[in-house]
Amino acid sequence: MRHRLIYLNGRLVGENTLHISALDRGFTLGDGVFDTMRAVGGRVFRLEDHLSRLECAARTIGIQMPVESPELVRAISTVLEANRLADALVRVTLSRGVPAERGLLPPASPSPSLIVIATAFTEYPREWYEKGYRTVTSQIRRNASSPLSRIKSCNYLDSVLARMEASVLGAEEAILINTSGDLACGASSNVFLVRGGTLVTPSLESGILDGITRRTVLELAAQLGFAHSQRPVRPEEMDLAQEIFVTNTAVGIMPVVAIDGRPVGRGSTDPSLSALLREAYSELLTHID
Repeated sequence: MRHRLIYLNGRLVGENTLHISALDRGFTLGDGVFDTMRAVGGRVFRLEDHLSRLECAARTIGIQMPVESPELVRAISTVLEANRLADALVRVTLSRGVPAERGLLPPASPSPSLIVIATAFTEYPREWYEKGYRTVTSQIRRNASSPLSRIKSCNYLDSVLARMEASVLGAEEAILINTSGDLACGASSNVFLVRGGTLVTPSLESGILDGITRRTVLELAAQLGFAHSQRPVRPEEMDLAQEIFVTNTAVGIMPVVAIDGRPVGRGSTDPSLSALLREAYSELLTHID
């Protein structure tokens, strides 16, 4: 059996020989950030946007990127090529590394750990998009005032617990409300509503990740001539929406057919705005610059 090759701090190592210290702050404190991106035909979709977001997340928690962007681009390409992967999910993880002594305060001169992993990606079955996601409203609240709500930090437990809630209730995704009582996001997705022909999504100030797929959907909506708005969204608006869908790098654009057992719109995924956007999004993925 062929083992994956993983980039770790400047070199390729086999996953079965990969060594990361148990004292690394990414492991002991969740002190790090990551980003997940989609490669199609050996090329990463919106690579510059992903790397820019990763760098912004690193700055937010005060970690200096250990390599310049061109070197990280080469590392990603090397991992894809070494693993003979054309269609893949690529995850870049940056932690603060191993400290000289224990404690919450970061070391004065940290040695960050940088890891790049690529995993083969298979398209989700068409019937998933025809059936749509069932969702539940999580009991966990998204802290809109926390800087962590806007980045992919290695402490992802709120999302893990929310997704566990959803699974127990037989749903595929959990919807999170923020600490101000407004709609925020899914456990691992951004949320869109269609109301009166207008595409609506919570604003970044609602405490959400600036999703790359979210950005792309907004661009496509503008290109297709659909009215769209980013603003605070009240949870009760979901019951008034004609459509709801969620987005992320892996699933793309997924329609939502139910929230807490209540059907969305007509409770089906019949010809819809999300279907038009998904078609346009798929076209973009096949023509990566």
